Order: sequence, then structure tokens, then C-alpha cells
Amino acid sequence: MYRIGVDIGGTKINIGIFKDKELICSDKIAVKDVENLPLSVKEKICELCHNHGIDYDKLATCGVGIPGTVSDDGKRIIKVPNIAILSEDTARVLENQLGIPVKLVQDSRAAAWGEYLCGAAVGAKGAVVCVTLGTGIGTGIVIDGRIYSGAMGSAGELGHIPVKENGRKCGCGRTGCLEKYSAGGGLDITAKEMYGEDKNAAYLFDRAESGDANAIQAVNEAVTLLGNAMVGLVNTLSPEYLLFSGGLSSREDMYLEPLIRYIDEHCYKAERSTIIKKAALGENSPLYGAAMIPFDNTRSAALSASIMCADVLNLGDSIAEIEKAGIEYLHCDIMDNHFVPNLMLPMEMLNKLRPATNLPFDFHIMAEKPETIVEKLDLRENDIVSIHFESTVHLQKVISAVREAGARAAVAINPATPIESIREVLDQIDMVLVMTVNPGFAGQKIVPGAFDKIARTRTYLDELGYTDIKIEVDGNCSFENVPKMYRAGAEIFVVGTSSVFSKDCTVEQGTKKLLSLLMM
Repeated sequence: MYRIGVDIGGTKINIGIFKDKELICSDKIAVKDVENLPLSVKEKICELCHNHGIDYDKLATCGVGIPGTVSDDGKRIIKVPNIAILSEDTARVLENQLGIPVKLVQDSRAAAWGEYLCGAAVGAKGAVVCVTLGTGIGTGIVIDGRIYSGAMGSAGELGHIPVKENGRKCGCGRTGCLEKYSAGGGLDITAKEMYGEDKNAAYLFDRAESGDANAIQAVNEAVTLLGNAMVGLVNTLSPEYLLFSGGLSSREDMYLEPLIRYIDEHCYKAERSTIIKKAALGENSPLYGAAMIPFDNTRSAALSASIMCADVLNLGDSIAEIEKAGIEYLHCDIMDNHFVPNLMLPMEMLNKLRPATNLPFDFHIMAEKPETIVEKLDLRENDIVSIHFESTVHLQKVISAVREAGARAAVAINPATPIESIREVLDQIDMVLVMTVNPGFAGQKIVPGAFDKIARTRTYLDELGYTDIKIEVDGNCSFENVPKMYRAGAEIFVVGTSSVFSKDCTVEQGTKKLLSLLMM
């Protein structure tokens, strides 16, 4: 499986495709050329895949680094000044466009994460701090193998430490912030004040390198202000690594090396010293970190094997093979050739299968009047019964019958069924079955927008407080799609011909492969 990294800056968008921790290929888009961000990113990714022989269906996740504040779950932009192509719902729109899970991360945190996993701090056991010195000052912190955001979500805003009383006005709304003096944008102001409105930080450095005493003093003052902030950080946090990235870090003689010397001379020394040096990945640090950003792997994952796809002439052997593989449920499709255009698995046959296994049954009723079917099923504890929203005018009554029989109730929603349609029964169900194909037949292709539908369902449930309701997915649960479905929010997967019942492997081999992919 491949991961996508996207680093969105003020002037360019850097996009790369990774396999494991290796950058396979990358390219840039100029922000000025972008009118539709999701479409531009999708087109560039498709171009990279085509040029480098990468199957788009093998793309698993997309991490996006942005110069601003994002929500804890990485799904919502809270604050990004001065970049018009970004909006609060960028993650959702981009996820829908790409068809894979998308997660946002502050770019300075992405840089620290990239250096921790793939750059100068590989193997670090203590804290890693990466300070990005660009137009502003961004700081990413990794502690105990995790990106540290702080209780308020704003950890690492070192650029907004006040260093001058009643000083220069900052974009954060306050005055005298460190980055208005020691970052590229601040040094631009210094250059204009000293040499004229048409001058910038590059001119200031050029003057300093040519021996201009006033320019040298101005750069040294910027280094001292930043150095004092870094000394405070080292003395407080005692990191194992303090790394510097960004455009200003390339000014090694006049800026970076004096800064490192200042920190080393002034920070508190113990038995061991913080390793202070330039970041190893250069401008690609945020790209690496964004691609490697962890998606939620704390939820459980279970497989439900579709009997419809098994060897119906030898069901006893098939069920034994399913049990041996470690699959948790037997998925049983009940169809009436009215609600869906197929006829499959009568209740009488399913009831007779009961003595053959102790596995719970996962009944999926695709039939009109499901209440007449529920009453004929031999339901047991831990069974699941899914009823389609459109199949009955008495949905609540059918759900009650399922629960009274001791089974778990689920509502199935078709690709075109609005998530909001099940609002009135959320307090009575245990699961939502999201159909990622139109119900009725095995072997179909996944419908467009399926991953987004799963993600929106998870968000909808969570925002209403139903975090304990699980999401099951039915439809093209292939080796490629299941990891994406999981990362979008699903926990139970109805597996059939596109995975565990594939002609290319045994049920046990297919199960092991799926479970290993879910651990990535």
C-alpha cells in the first residue's frame, strides 16, 4: 500500500507518494495556478501514479500539512490566515475527491514527525523538537513517539513568544512576537526599515556577508532573540534533539551556526547535552511527516464472511474453514426478489445451519416486510440483524423485535440513502450497515464516494454522542478497500469474492492478508 503526503504552503503545494518510509516520487503545484484545490491535488496524484507505474487503487491514506491550526482529529481547519484555497472543510472535500481517508496536520508538527521517523532523529528515545524557520517560526514536538499538541492544541507556538514590549504588530493580533524579529518575515521588515521599502531579508543577509556592520548587528540581534527562546525551550523540555528546518536554516554561516553556538553556550548542561543540528530532510520534512501521520488504529476490526460467496454445495466444510481462519461472523443474505432483484438464502436453511457452528450469524435482510422474517429466525445472543431503512414503514417495531430476541440491531443504508434518515432510531440500534454497492449481487465495484459516506457516517454518529455504535460495511470489501474503509471509520467488513473467497488464495490466507493490511 502507498501513502500520499501533501504539504500546502503560501506559494506552492508539494505532493509525494510514499511506500513504507521511502519517497517514490513527488512534484509541486504553484498556489497561484490553483482554482480548485481537491481537483488539482487529485490530478497531480493521478499524474504521478501514471508516470511511475503506481496503481491508484493501492493508495491507502493522504496526510496534509498546512500552516495553521487543525482540530484534534485532523478533519477540520480551525485557523489558517492568508491562504484562500483552504477552508474549514478542506479535509472532507479532499477525502471525497480522492476516495481515501484524509487527515490534516500542522506543517511544523509534520516536519518534526518526518524527522523523527525518517530524518535526523531516527531512533530517538527522548523528545524531538523541530523548529521551522521560514516566513514565520513553527515548532513541532514529538514526545514518546507521539506528536505533542498540548491540552489546548496549540503547543509549539514559539514564534508568538513576546520579545519586544509594544513592538511590531503580529498576524496573531498581538505585538512584539518573536517571529516578527527573528523569522524571514521579521527580517524583511528589518531590511525595509534599514535600507528601504524595496529591500528584504535576502538583501540584509547579503549586506551582512559583505561586512556591513549594521547588517551584521541586525542579524546577530535576531539570532540572540531566537537563541534565548530556544534556550528556554531546551531548559524546560530537555529534548534529545533540537532540529532546524526551513528557508532560514540554509543561511548557515550567518544564521544557523551562530544560533546553534548560542544555544549550546547558554542552555543548562547536565550529564548529556541536547543534539542540536540542521534537519536532514530539508524542505521535504513536512511532506514526509504528513504522509506518515498516524490514522486511528485503536478501533477493533472484525470480518463477516458472506455465505453467499462460499461453496454452497459444501457449506459444512466452508463454515469449518471460516472458523479456522479466525473470522468472527457468518454473513447471511436474505433476499426476496422484490426489495432487491435477487433471491437468496431462505430462513429455514439458515436456521438449519445453526448446529454446524458457534459463530454468531450476521443476518442482512434485503426484503420487504422484514418483520415477518425476523420472527422466523433462530436468533441468539451476539447475532446481528440489519434491516434496510426503506424496507418497512415500521422500522422501530422491527428493531424492537430483534432486540427482544437477544440479538443486536442494525440499520442498513444504501448508497443513496441519507445518513440523517436513521436519526430517530439511533438510540435503539447497535450498528449501522453502510452499503458501498447497490444491494443484491456479489462482485460489484465500489460506488463513488463510498469512503466519504463511511467517514461522514462516523462523524455524524460521533457528533450526536453515539460513539459506541459500530459501522459495518458491505460491498467490494477487497484487500485494497478494507484498509481505507477502516481508516474512514468502519469496524466490521462483509468479505466475499474480492478478498477471502478469492480464487487466488484460501480463506485462511485471505484472512491473514486482510488482518495484516489493517495493522499498517
